Amino acid sequence: LEAEIKPDETVGVVKMPGWLLADGITATHAGDPIPGWVQYDDGVKQEGLVITHVGGIEIEPDRIYRVATKISDLTNGQSKPWTEYYKEHPECLPPKGAYVNLYSELMAFFAKNMWRKIWEAIGPEATTKNGSVIYSNDPTELCTYDCDPSERLERLDLDQDGIVTVDEIHNALRDVVGLSVDPTEKSLAEFVHSFADTTGDGVVTLEDFETFCEEMPAFYESQKWRLAFPKVAADSVAV
Repeated sequence: LEAEIKPDETVGVVKMPGWLLADGITATHAGDPIPGWVQYDDGVKQEGLVITHVGGIEIEPDRIYRVATKISDLTNGQSKPWTEYYKEHPECLPPKGAYVNLYSELMAFFAKNMWRKIWEAIGPEATTKNGSVIYSNDPTELCTYDCDPSERLERLDLDQDGIVTVDEIHNALRDVVGLSVDPTEKSLAEFVHSFADTTGDGVVTLEDFETFCEEMPAFYESQKWRLAFPKVAADSVAV
């Protein structure tokens, strides 16, 4: 992630006609790979150098698509059609206030999912509405269960001081979730810790676990733990 995305890189959503979207991608794919070689999401299909589909649907040259991308890539010359178009039409670029820090956005997404995995793994047995026993890490069952915040805290609080630290989250990513982690790289653990800190006071304590015990069942019911990116709309694409 750090090799591909720098901490200060931002993305925005820009409106782009289909013909320009296709020409811009094709321009960077012609010849040998270059630093500005455009990558795209699974909804885009390409035959040779020709873009044929966006959002899984056949591309329409005059249709306006919403493209999520690094705004700098539209004007830095790496894609000649994009640079020429947006230098002539700067009003088509999104305002800087609408930019999103890509690194932070992705890390926050990963953190939410990792905390969900940790939360499921440290949960007790749960009972479904029909009385059968399942485990709280079963994503296919909606369940009601007694959530003991103290018990869950103890599972992560290795030194039993009442506070879950970044180091303890880092250990949980390895020992509870099963990730292969670098002992010196704790960026993900820091983001997970920040997500778990519901009070925003910089520490994760019993109060935070009580909050999650109260809110997780309702979130589970409404979202069914589908914490993956939503399907891309037919008029949207990420590049």
